[in-house]
Amino acid sequence: MQPRCRLRVPVGYSASIQSDTGAGEGVLLDLSPAGCRMRSDIALNAGTYLALQIAISRERTPLTVEVSVVRWCKDGHFGVEFLRYSQGDRERVTSLVAALPPTEMSAHLTYATSTFSAVGS
Repeated sequence: MQPRCRLRVPVGYSASIQSDTGAGEGVLLDLSPAGCRMRSDIALNAGTYLALQIAISRERTPLTVEVSVVRWCKDGHFGVEFLRYSQGDRERVTSLVAALPPTEMSAHLTYATSTFSAVGS
């Protein structure tokens, strides 16, 4: 797995999801200018292309990501990379991310370290 190059911020935005195989609803769990982590009951596979309409709290106009791709899926969660969205929407995401506190990036490292220590004991 490649390390993430940008911090993500925790959010709880609802989203409409459209893929070649169907449509549905989901919730963004975290967000960066390059992508997000989502939860949904929709069955998706890595490599599936999506169009997203994201409802941003306190904003009338949804954020539109014309083209994105699912990079990973696990237990109803999936990681999405944003491939194409307007400059205006990109600026909106960048402003949102800058205004919110980032998720804890060390959580994975802490888990890996404690697992390693337990095995080595």
